[in-house]
Amino acid sequence: MPLILKHAEDTVEFGRLLAEAMMPSPVRSLYLFADLGGGKTTLTRGFVSALPGGENAEVASPSFTLCNIYPTRPEVLHADLYRLSEGASMPEEMEELMEEGNALLVLEWPEFLAPQHYAEERLEVRLVHAEKHEVNAEYAPPLKTLDNADNSCKSFRLAELEAHGSAAEALLGQLMPRLEQRFLPEQL
Repeated sequence: MPLILKHAEDTVEFGRLLAEAMMPSPVRSLYLFADLGGGKTTLTRGFVSALPGGENAEVASPSFTLCNIYPTRPEVLHADLYRLSEGASMPEEMEELMEEGNALLVLEWPEFLAPQHYAEERLEVRLVHAEKHEVNAEYAPPLKTLDNADNSCKSFRLAELEAHGSAAEALLGQLMPRLEQRFLPEQL
């Protein structure tokens, strides 16, 4: 069942919870799948803010730089493969940084990476926009309609997590109760 992120603050908090869980674990890679404007960089902002040194990081989309490195402990490599052709390999400098130490990788647009280059141990997050009525019909009782003409809050993000590798599966098993407690559909 997907988790429901009702607004940008939920997406930031979701990122924070992921970072807090990943920091002490052997899982170093987080792959983010979403459309343009789907919340990948917002989630990364929360992820980075949860780490020591995150208050000194200015999180921005790495679409044009390919990779941003944030001064956290451990360092976060925030990469975006959108401009690469499908079936690409990880840019060499990013591979070297990952091999050198304890860095965490947050990878946007991993679908452009050739599958043989995927990290064996990783968490994958899929973020999908959903209209409130779609979310309600499938996961919860109908929402009460408010007398509010403001249409700015008519959609949610659904977040689905998938673990690859035994360490990632163990991490996700430990993390899910906390995520479900916070982001269950019944909390609409």
